[in-house]
Amino acid sequence: MSFDIQDEEFSAVEVTHSPAQFSSIIAVAAALLAVVTTALVAPLSAPVGLFGLAGVAAGLFVFESERLTIAGTAIVFVGIIAAGFFGDVPEFLLFAALATIISFDLGSNAFSVGRQMTDQTDTQRGEAVHVAATVFVGVMAAGLSYGLFIVPWGSLTVPALTLLLLSALFFIWSIRQ
Repeated sequence: MSFDIQDEEFSAVEVTHSPAQFSSIIAVAAALLAVVTTALVAPLSAPVGLFGLAGVAAGLFVFESERLTIAGTAIVFVGIIAAGFFGDVPEFLLFAALATIISFDLGSNAFSVGRQMTDQTDTQRGEAVHVAATVFVGVMAAGLSYGLFIVPWGSLTVPALTLLLLSALFFIWSIRQ
């Protein structure tokens, strides 16, 4: 039994714990989609949404700060709430809220993957599965919420829409845990 030992050189891998690029890009794209959709409904809410979008992008790509990313996503959501006061198009607001929830989840996932892996690790397939699952659950919850909204069941439609959207947010959060 002989072992053929070759002189292989191993290079060190620098562990950076930066957020994952794929999830980061899609999180910023989802936040941008939410801001654009909100601006179509109520242009007065666009500056709030743009401020939040800047926070999401800076948190993911410049400062690599999860708190800044979450705060930026929250500000984008405040822009959606402001658009709800100025505009009365629930379909656009529901779509913008869904995009914001997707942005929040994917931004958090980018940091989670970044804490566990290095930049040189190929994580794109796993991240793509997470993106698909998040979008699927979000679309199903938003579709069910909108379905309950358009069916005339008395005064329960708006609270039902709100509770279903919040339940989708908590469901996505529980999947992460």
